[in-house]
Amino acid sequence: MLKFFALFVLVWQCMSVQAFKNPIKSSDGSDPFIVYSDGYYYLTTTTWTDIQITRGTTMQELKDATPKVVWSDSTSSRCCNVWAPEIWWYAAESSWFIYYTAGVSGTFDDQYLHVLKGSSTSIWDSEWSYEGRISIPNRDYWSIDGTLLFYGSATYLVYSAWDGAYQCLFIAQMTSSSTVGNAVKISTPTYDWEMVGANVNEGPAALYHGGRTFLTRPGHNGFFTSEDGTETWMVYHASSASPGTCDGARYTMVQSISWNSDGTPNLGSPVSESTSLSEPA
Repeated sequence: MLKFFALFVLVWQCMSVQAFKNPIKSSDGSDPFIVYSDGYYYLTTTTWTDIQITRGTTMQELKDATPKVVWSDSTSSRCCNVWAPEIWWYAAESSWFIYYTAGVSGTFDDQYLHVLKGSSTSIWDSEWSYEGRISIPNRDYWSIDGTLLFYGSATYLVYSAWDGAYQCLFIAQMTSSSTVGNAVKISTPTYDWEMVGANVNEGPAALYHGGRTFLTRPGHNGFFTSEDGTETWMVYHASSASPGTCDGARYTMVQSISWNSDGTPNLGSPVSESTSLSEPA
């Protein structure tokens, strides 16, 4: 009986270590992005004033870890309203880059896309330097929420920008880590759920499965794979306020997704904060 109890305790402890509960970040958790590299999951979110990276080998470690500030900027054109940083490996230049949105103080009307370059193949150990602002040749206007999409041998920038009264998604082929060709509009808000409060498509995220490429919108989420590559997970922000919020009160949630029989993604329903989730495989 004593041996059985000891075995039960051991199994219970293992199960406890392998489970976590949302949220994994309870404040400044909006516009989240996770990438896996060198044995760690790296999380970035909107903090408004700087760019911070949190890392952990598990979701629970991410939840408990202290963020590291990797960038802040006093340059007036990009000092403030720092949104939606994403960490991407740009293979053609063998470097890590952070793509983010920033603008001037006191208004959201001058937001543009910017790029930082890492000094190392290690995300955590990198020193980050300013690479430049991404200028869209045929539409060098207000632009936010840049992300990368890979299709064939090409890399594309997908981002959100205004077209009249509609905030739409645009795509442009990248010619380097910080330069692109002309942009083309690929998505306009048309459904009722895309026009709650405003006519908005933003926060694009690419997803790949079975030789197909998917692009999600209109809110902000990201996708990442488990360490063993067998699971696809979604990271997204949420709010306890039923009308929603657009501030630092949003928090970061993660959960695995599945695939329908026709190969399309099944994103499921948001899990409750009381739900224990198994760690990524």
